[in-house]
Amino acid sequence: MLQKNHRSKHLKSSRLTIRPPKGSELSSYPHEEVIGFQHHDSQITEIVTACRSISCKYLIITAGSWAAQCGEWLNLNIPVTPLKGEIISYCQPSHQLRHIIFGEGAYLAPKGESIIVGATKADTGFDTQVTEKGATWLQNATAKLIPSPAQSTFTSAWAGLRPKTPDTRPILGPAPQWGNVILATGHNNVGIILSTITGQTITEMIITNQMPQIIQPFTLERFKT
Repeated sequence: MLQKNHRSKHLKSSRLTIRPPKGSELSSYPHEEVIGFQHHDSQITEIVTACRSISCKYLIITAGSWAAQCGEWLNLNIPVTPLKGEIISYCQPSHQLRHIIFGEGAYLAPKGESIIVGATKADTGFDTQVTEKGATWLQNATAKLIPSPAQSTFTSAWAGLRPKTPDTRPILGPAPQWGNVILATGHNNVGIILSTITGQTITEMIITNQMPQIIQPFTLERFKT
């Protein structure tokens, strides 16, 4: 279990989800702080939060940009670092955008009454502040792709963190030295696109106790020197 003097390294999880046996209810603990794991030999036996200890049969690390911190608890080097991406939004113009457009290093995506424009890339650690430079770059990219949104009302700007790996490919599969820990992280800027296939292959791995061939090139072992 993580020692108390490591509290500065605790992971504030946006959502901790516990999947019970088939036929039981799903337990979810939103915004509950994970502070470490308990183990017996090479098996993780419990997830320890600020409020409770939860027994587990498998532990799947899906912590995104914070995966490296989970690696510290497991004595593993998980080479995932945060890559900041800024995004802005406009009101839909009178002639509404109906499809995603890519170009000028950016994308425009319709979302209800808004158009989402993203995203910048910056190695600035866990900083999520919106910058004038980032917003200006996105506005200029929008104007080059289709002028009408650039003339619409600018509504908001925000920033998020992508989980970046050294080779820009995800880390999938078993965690070395651990019998029941699985990694599914480091998807860089294609996490949403790869979410379905990631979920399917990790589920298959748990059910069959075999690693699907499609994810074999993406294990953590490839970073061994």
